[in-house]
Parts: sequence; C-alpha cells; structure tokens
Amino acid sequence: MAWHDAYYTPWDSVMHHGLEGAKLAKRGYVANETRPERWENTAKCAHMALAGRIQHAIASLHPRFQVFGHHLYAPVISTEVSNNWEESAVELLASYVHMALKERGEKRTCLLYSREYWVVRGVLVRYRHMVQGGMGANPDPMADPWVFRRWLADNHGVELDSRNWARQWGWLVQMMFDQAGIIDGMCLRPVGRVLSEEREAA
Repeated sequence: MAWHDAYYTPWDSVMHHGLEGAKLAKRGYVANETRPERWENTAKCAHMALAGRIQHAIASLHPRFQVFGHHLYAPVISTEVSNNWEESAVELLASYVHMALKERGEKRTCLLYSREYWVVRGVLVRYRHMVQGGMGANPDPMADPWVFRRWLADNHGVELDSRNWARQWGWLVQMMFDQAGIIDGMCLRPVGRVLSEEREAA
C-alpha cells in the first residue's frame, strides 16, 4: 500500500483548491483565519512528506526493479504506461526464471515467446492479483491448474498438457512464484526501511 499511496493523492486536485481559495476570498476570509478544513492541510502535508521519502527510496532502485514495483503496486497512469510496465516486469521475471533454470542444470529455457515465457506472464498476473492491497491479502485467482491452463489457452493460445502436471509444470510454476517473490522483496526493501524509520521516529 505504501508504494501505491506514494504516487496517489486521494484528495481534490490543485485546481479545485485554487477555486476554493478564490471563493473564500470573495467571502472575506482572512488569510490566517482558522477554518475547520485546516486539519486536512496538515494531513496532506504529512502524507506528501512521507510520499516523498518513499518515492526517493523507490528511485534508489535500478530502473528495471522500479518498473516491476510500479507494475505490482503503483496506481494506473494510463493504459499505455501500464502495458509498458507489464511487459518490462514479464521480461525481468522471465530472465530470473531463465537463470534459475540454468543454475539447476535444466534443459528448459524461458526465452522470449517460449511456452515457459507465456507461463511466466500468467504467473505474474496471478502474483499481482495476490499482492494487490498489500501483505498478500488476496487469494490466487488461478490456483487450480485447470483454471490456469484455460486462462493461458484463452488469452495467449498456449495449450499445456494436463498429464503429469506436477512433474512437467507444477514445479516450474512454483519456481516462477518464488522468483517473483524474490524480485518483489528486492523492490520493497528500501520502502520497508523508510517505513521502519518512520515507526521508530513516531
């Protein structure tokens, strides 16, 4: 949630506040007069200060990890930006899975547009859904293998054999989830440090 909130301000726009200020001026309010909505400004300032620290922490990450985190947690800016984040996140996860397969001495790869690559894309969709809202709050929407296979076939035209699922694909899907968790942890580490410092200071 901290990542999302650092890039999202739920309050009204700057233009709205400018118009409200103009209305107050017409009514004859004095600049420093106490008004009930003043507390909102304090809360906004506190939010913006913490958001700035979190954005600074995120900026300390390598750009590929920033984009991975944005794909998982940031509010959607536009469809084009969101799609670019997704493509970059899939490529990063696929490269991690590819390296993990090589380290295990597997003959399988996770190169661009291989079946494994499409499975990575599906795993990332599942992982993102699970971490939305923070703390892994949501259940896996495609936990049943048949649901996941159907999704891959319907969305990407990739047919996976259901026979020997655990031996052929189950372990690999779990490895992909593990790698997504590793990357996610690397992305969240600097954000976690900021939040820990804030808790200690409070």
